[in-house]
Amino acid sequence: MEILLKKGKEKKIKNFYLWVFKDEIENLEQLKNKPAQIVDVKSSSGEFLGRAFLNPKSHIVARMLTLEDEKINSDFFKRRIKDAIERRKKLKIKSNAVRLIHAEADFLPGLIVDKFGGYLVLQTRIAGIENFKHEIVSILTDIVKTSGIYERSDMESRKEEGLEITSGELYGHVPRYVEIEENGLKFLVDLHYGQKTGFYLDQRDNRKKVQGLINKGDKVLDLFCYSGAFSIYCASAGAMVIGIDSDRSATDLARENAKLNNVSNRVKFLTADAFETIEEMANSGEKFDLVIIDPPAMTKTKKGAESVKWAFYKLALNALKMLDPGAKLVISSCAYHISLDLLQEAIRFSANDLGKRLRVIDITFQPEDHPWILQMPETLYLKTIYLEVLK
Repeated sequence: MEILLKKGKEKKIKNFYLWVFKDEIENLEQLKNKPAQIVDVKSSSGEFLGRAFLNPKSHIVARMLTLEDEKINSDFFKRRIKDAIERRKKLKIKSNAVRLIHAEADFLPGLIVDKFGGYLVLQTRIAGIENFKHEIVSILTDIVKTSGIYERSDMESRKEEGLEITSGELYGHVPRYVEIEENGLKFLVDLHYGQKTGFYLDQRDNRKKVQGLINKGDKVLDLFCYSGAFSIYCASAGAMVIGIDSDRSATDLARENAKLNNVSNRVKFLTADAFETIEEMANSGEKFDLVIIDPPAMTKTKKGAESVKWAFYKLALNALKMLDPGAKLVISSCAYHISLDLLQEAIRFSANDLGKRLRVIDITFQPEDHPWILQMPETLYLKTIYLEVLK
């Protein structure tokens, strides 16, 4: 089985882009109703371009695995997995929780593996990688010293791939809660039911950076606080913090994490809608020295980007009402379709409407254990803007 690309569509594959879409395929009709499998990808003239996972059910019909004429088997995945893990060993991450495999950015499309202490959490997001799941688990247990592997393939996007949503133990026994360490702080992580794979590992560097902004006695508002990591970093630096999240299980866990770090007296967690609560606070005249806005990905599609821009506008508008000159605002977006320009535009509109001048202190992206590929823009998703109110 092979994919024939339309004329001119081979250029992006040669330039290391990894996805092939339906409208780029010449022989699409012949591929319809075929099961997920590995196929050769060729140009319109028949030139071999590489091998890919094929899934005609997905809007991304093919995901490149290699540009070489090599077998895609257990040995192939062992090499790729070993390379990804070896790269992480060279990183100077002050935590025993790290992302070991980051899908396309590690040339393993659809595969996510996170390490939390002695346990691994695995996600298979596409049908192609699902077909190799048992081999991958065997490879991981051979390469990584682990007491257990838990699957969190419970994302809605699997349905488009023709896959069921699933979770559970794949190897050993994995407790629901695991304690990790990060930059001298401790956190309980819910591996079974927590958001993402249990913890937002991609915000590790930003948490440390935000902690460095704190002066003792500062008042901090942490919106979409989840299990309290940003809040606890700030409280540990001497701030008084209010953390807000609509997920009761998350705020319950946040309180446990506050106890674990002996900061319960400096942080209060509220189970509430962040949009409604920040508006109520702003209208009541509350003031803060720092507001952190880190919502989940509010859109998975380009179509939803414009409405999400106005959601960020509203959040920033209410935050800025509570920030006097010298105060700071930190806003993150983990949605690929919310570009840095779009996020900045939303904040700029809110500042202009209030007559506030903002200085950009810094702009950061995802940490080095969540790498991205320059020729694959979709692998860059996390953007964070640090701002100071001047007027």
